[in-house]
Amino acid sequence: MAFGKRKWFWGLLVFSGLLVAALAVPFLVPLTGYIPQLTRRVSARIGEPVSITDLRLQLLPTPRLAIVGLKLGRKDEVSIERGSIVPDLLLLFSGEVVLREIRADGVRIKHSALDLLDKLRKGGGGGGILVQHIVLRHVTYEQRALRLPEFNVEVDLSVIPAAAVVRVSTDDGAFQATLDPGRVGRARLSISARNWRLPITAAPLAFDQLEASGTLQGSRLALPEVRGKLYGGTLAGSLNLRWGRQWRLDGKAELAGVELIPLQSALGKPARLSGRLTGKVSYSAHASTAAQLGNALVLDAPFEVAGGEWHGVDLSRVAELPLGKLSSGGTTKFEQMKGHLALRGKHVQLNKICVRSPALLAAGNVSIAPDETLSGKLDVSVAKTKGFVGVPVAVSGTTADPSLSLTRAGVIGAVIGTVLLPGIGTSLGLSAGSRFDGRTECQ
Repeated sequence: MAFGKRKWFWGLLVFSGLLVAALAVPFLVPLTGYIPQLTRRVSARIGEPVSITDLRLQLLPTPRLAIVGLKLGRKDEVSIERGSIVPDLLLLFSGEVVLREIRADGVRIKHSALDLLDKLRKGGGGGGILVQHIVLRHVTYEQRALRLPEFNVEVDLSVIPAAAVVRVSTDDGAFQATLDPGRVGRARLSISARNWRLPITAAPLAFDQLEASGTLQGSRLALPEVRGKLYGGTLAGSLNLRWGRQWRLDGKAELAGVELIPLQSALGKPARLSGRLTGKVSYSAHASTAAQLGNALVLDAPFEVAGGEWHGVDLSRVAELPLGKLSSGGTTKFEQMKGHLALRGKHVQLNKICVRSPALLAAGNVSIAPDETLSGKLDVSVAKTKGFVGVPVAVSGTTADPSLSLTRAGVIGAVIGTVLLPGIGTSLGLSAGSRFDGRTECQ
């Protein structure tokens, strides 16, 4: 009995010693001496400098090559804090070089790295090495026009190496995308997001829900079905993106019941217009780089806003100061606002504006310059004791501090009306001035 216990004791002692030795092997057998040779070969292959801080062999949990501090490119376009390469030892003895997994953690990719990654892709396809699985954790992509959260990438090449299944997700699970191989050269893409913010710096819209599906073929992404819920309303549309020497973006969208206050806040604009927005949008952009697409955006959208307010000026008071300027600070309430929005880069044109309420009717056109200065004209009809009085109004100031005043024709009409017939003559003169100025009617 005592002999049996001693046998188990010595066996456990030997096993523990082997375990400690295995754990110590990576530290006892560093591969730093191979780093210069390895980096020279990879650098010669891709035509870019390569550096590695540390290189070691680990036996646990499975034999693998551990890499620390990998950097690619003259300006460190790609950097990896730590990574590992796990070979398939069984197939290694058969003469095949198969890597079961390539894993990298703490990956940083600069936008300028896209050309470098293309060199890697054209570098020869791994020189006879078969990779089954790629895992990238905590990936950061640096691009001025995008504000991407850290995400993870998983590439499964185990079934058909030429047709990889790619999965992208954020750590919190708010965004998930899957790219499945379909026909040759054309993959199916599906996107699903919940409580997710669009990572575009110029338009960080927050979606309660977003679903999209389409295809990726070469340098073209087509999403014919995009549906989402945002700011109390819905979105349905399509998107097409092509890249190469030129970036081209186009698509359509329909919005219904979207609340304007949180929408304006998300876009970094003063929340001066409330109500629920419905509209049909068509958009396109052509540019040399992805970052320039926003400045090249062309957008057209007939729109309607129901049951809202314009915070800035009270249009119902325009007849009270016929010879002066209507100060800002009031609120115009309306039942319906219609119009057509035309966006050309950073210049906005609001055409065929029509604002309706029981006490107010206004129509006209307004331009918003890139510096947010306003210019345009509105014909405002307000309810008075004996009907409606038309007032021609010039729009100026800025979006943050709008200013309304009579047009020149309106001032002349008001003066003549006041001289000839004080009181009612002023109103008649305003209406006459509006007709002389070329009155804009609601359609």
